[in-house]
Order: sequence, then structure tokens, then C-alpha cells
Amino acid sequence: MDQRTTDVTTGGGPNTGASGSGGGAPRFEAPGPGSWMLDTTHHGRRPVTAYLQPSYAAAMATGMPRLFEAYGLPLAEARAAFVEGCLYVRMLGVGEPEGGGSPPPTPVLWALSRLHPVLRRRKRAAAAALAGRRWRQEVDEWFDVDRADVVSANVALQRVDLGALDDAALIAHLEACTAHFGQTSVDGFVHHGGDLVPIGLYLAACSDWGIDAATAASLLRGASPATLATERLLAPAAAAIAAAPAPPTSVDEVRALGPDAARAVDEWLEQHGWRLLTSDDLDAPTLAERPDLQLRALLGARGDAPDGAAGGGPDPASVRQQVPAGHRATFDERLAEARYGLRLRDDHVGVRWNWPAGLVRRALLEVGRRLGERGGAHDPCHAVELAPDEVADALAGGGPGRDALAARRARRDAVEAAGPPSHLGDDATPPPVAAMPGPLATMAGAVLASISAMEAAPERPDLAGTGVGGRAYRGRACVARSAVEALDALEPDDVLVVPLTSPSYDALFPLVGAVVTEEGGPLSHAAIMAREFEVPAVVGVAGATGRVPHGASVEVDPVAGRVTVLP
Repeated sequence: MDQRTTDVTTGGGPNTGASGSGGGAPRFEAPGPGSWMLDTTHHGRRPVTAYLQPSYAAAMATGMPRLFEAYGLPLAEARAAFVEGCLYVRMLGVGEPEGGGSPPPTPVLWALSRLHPVLRRRKRAAAAALAGRRWRQEVDEWFDVDRADVVSANVALQRVDLGALDDAALIAHLEACTAHFGQTSVDGFVHHGGDLVPIGLYLAACSDWGIDAATAASLLRGASPATLATERLLAPAAAAIAAAPAPPTSVDEVRALGPDAARAVDEWLEQHGWRLLTSDDLDAPTLAERPDLQLRALLGARGDAPDGAAGGGPDPASVRQQVPAGHRATFDERLAEARYGLRLRDDHVGVRWNWPAGLVRRALLEVGRRLGERGGAHDPCHAVELAPDEVADALAGGGPGRDALAARRARRDAVEAAGPPSHLGDDATPPPVAAMPGPLATMAGAVLASISAMEAAPERPDLAGTGVGGRAYRGRACVARSAVEALDALEPDDVLVVPLTSPSYDALFPLVGAVVTEEGGPLSHAAIMAREFEVPAVVGVAGATGRVPHGASVEVDPVAGRVTVLP
């Protein structure tokens, strides 16, 4: 069977990563009626691994409706489906026809909202969330309570000696890691409003005042401590390396430079070693698997993380002057709330998603090691191509077999190279925000503004995108498809050219002179990191990794939002 489309949220057939590995050109067909958008925020355009697909789709289907309800958004559900392994999402509005097509005319839809019980409840919830600043509660709960519990659970699973487990115990451990990831990823979606809403309220208000998203986002510099956490954590090791008579040649030599350096390295590896390194998927090495990358990151650590207060963007006072005098108090309040919410974004992604998912990879690698010894896999890493219900059979000598697992990996490579389209199905109909009752309109407009700022502009001139920073930079281009490739090839002060970045790239930013990404907008991870490290960047440059030659001299001009390959 050639099952290339799977609606995981409704159990619509076998997992595409497990069964859709046949040959032929990739086919991208809408998985159902309505409008479906490709999720590029977490994976770029790479298909999701077979093992992660069910957990990912279930987390979205469970968590997003709870977010919608808590913040009074006029959305009923987030429906996920995999087409050639790529995640496509359809957002269904309250009252939207199940079979797609156009919703009722705007005046009718919102006249009926006074009678629709769900929309009445959402209106009250939106008003309560705005009045009570619900996002602050979620930020505070994360840092004061939930974060410590998640870290503790992560560390406990990470300390299990996998080699000492028999097959049955290993399967049980993998299931425990998968269940833990399932819960933390649901919680990540549920509490995403803690950053989406206050940032979106600020961006939407700035738009009303004629301030573009890139300029507005520049004033958030210094509000994301998680982006600089690695630099600050490694400061004692960086100081010891700087004072050493010769550069260390191994991680153990760094530890030997003194107790402070040893503690910093050990804490760093415990907190970050098993986090996903390349994207939010399971198919690339972590720091724990690559001691050479650990050493390069240690040698690149500066030990003097920027404070986020200097240079690289518009003067806050000049931006504030663009706001009508009567609205400046509102501007100040919205900016303060956006900075409060931004604290949450990268931190809970790293701790609630990247780390638990990395622990799933850790257990799957042990499965793959045993399969390799028994002839069931060409490469231990191919275990991530197993569907969850295939693991036990594979360890027992059955399952898809090593050639099928290798073919699944090759298929995902081919699908990524083919370039999945951003949209399938009917044309998307934007929610009629202007016609909504006040609190619903405010909340929906905020979330739309926040999501839009994370994504690249739909139409961009050649080698152009959104600039971050106030100075141009010239250097050698290091073109890479992943953080692992980048760490292998990156030289200090290079221009890093990649599809997108995630928190796994944080160790690279002290090394680079400038950054160019194919995906992302002014609130993407790359843009946030560039601001925090005061690194010039242009994000959302379509086809950058194919159009910029590796090793070429390039100029990155964030003011013009352009990348130029120099002769």
C-alpha cells in the first residue's frame, strides 16, 4: 500500500513515515477539505520522523483547543495531517463548515455570535484574559513551579543506564520517555499563549501606529534570558580556557582546568547534552553523541554574553516618538507585557520539547544499537524511522527490516529536496477580525500578529528578507542544512546560512559574524538570537542555502534586508 497521507488526529490510516517509503516523485495532495498550511516553524520543510508523528499530532490536537478556550480565540480545533511525512495543519473556526468552503458571510457570522453558546463563552474568556493578563500567570507558573518539575523528570529519565536494561525494560523506558514527551508537548501548546498573546498585542498595536514588526521586535532585545543561558552557564569554563597556556584538545582537558570549569561543563551537558540539536525532530545527533562538537562549542564560548542593551537596532525613544502622544502610555504597557511574555518562548521550548524529545532519541538509539548487532538496521540512527508500534517487533527479529528503514530515511531526504508546498487545498480565508466583538477581535488580532511575525513574508525579492540589526557584515559563507553540519564546517566569524535555527543552535551564535535563514520572520528563533547576541542577520531569505555558495564572500545588510554574493 502506498499511503502517503495520514490524518493522525483521526486515526486515518497507517503512519506515513512507516508505510509511505516507496519510490516515485513525492505527491502533495490536500489531506481533506479546507485549507492546510505547512508547519515550517519547527522542522523547516523536512518530513517528520515516523516515531514522532503520532505524538506531535496528538499534542497539537489536545493542546491547541485548550489554548483557544483559555484565551477566548474563535477557533474550534487544530487538525494535523501528514502528507509525505510533512506536517500540514488546518485551523477550524467556531462555526466553520466541516467540509471546507467559505464560512457564512461576515455580518451574519458575527451577528449570530450573540446566540452561539461557544462564541459567547469565548468572548467572556477573551475579556477575562485581557483584564487579568492571564499570560503573566502562565509565565510565573512556568518559572516558579512547572520548570523545576519538568527538569527533574528529564534528569531522572536521562540517568537511566540503558545498557543495563533487557529488551522488555528498554521498551518500557522508551514508552515512559514517549509518554513524558507527550505530556510536556501538550503543556507546551496549552501554555503557548503566555508568549503569543502579549507579544501579539504589542505587535498589533504597533502596526496600528504604523510601526513595522521588525522595528517593533527590535525593542524586545534583552527579554529572552534563555537565549543567553548557555553563554552564562559556560562562563567559568570560558575563563579557564582563556587562561590556559594552550587550548584544550578534549572536553576532559577542559574539566581538568579547575573545579569551576568542571562544574560548568558537567551542568551544561546535563542540561543541554540530550536536547535535540538540529530541529524539533529526532533524526540528528545531540551534543551528548558528539564530543568533538562539545569541544568546539566550549572553545567558542565567550564568557561575556551581551547584556542586550547596546547597539544593533533603532533607538527605543525614536520608535516611541512614532506613537501618537495620547497612546504612548499604552505603547509602554504593551512593550512591557511583550518583554514579560518573551521570557517564556525559548525556555519552555528547550525544556518542554527539545529535551524530552532528545530523551526519546536516546532510548531509540539504544534500540537501534541492538538492531544493528542483530542485523535489523544498517545504522542505529535509523531506529527513529520506526513507528511506535513497530519497536517491539523489530527487537524480536521482525519489523520492517534494515533495508526498509534505510529507504524511509532516503524518502524523507527526497521529499525535503522536492520542496513541500506551503499550502494545500482551498485558499485560506482570514478570520474576519474587524467584524468580531471587541475582546474576540483584540485576542484574535494579537495571535495572528504574533504568528505572522514568526514566519517569513510570503513574497520576497531574490536574496531578500527581514533584517535584524543596524550594521552590514561581510564574511565567508558557511552553508549548512543542520546544526551538526554547521558545527563541523563553521569557522569563527563566518556568515552562517541555514534553513532555520532552533534553540539547539544557541552554542553557535558566539562564533558567527552574521546569520542568514530561509525561514522565519522578526520573531523567529534566529531573529531573537541575532538581537540578543548583537549579530547582523537577514531571515526569511527564500532558497538561501541553494543560492549562496559555501565558501563564497557575502555581505549581509540587515538595514536593507538583503544578502549579496560578492564577486
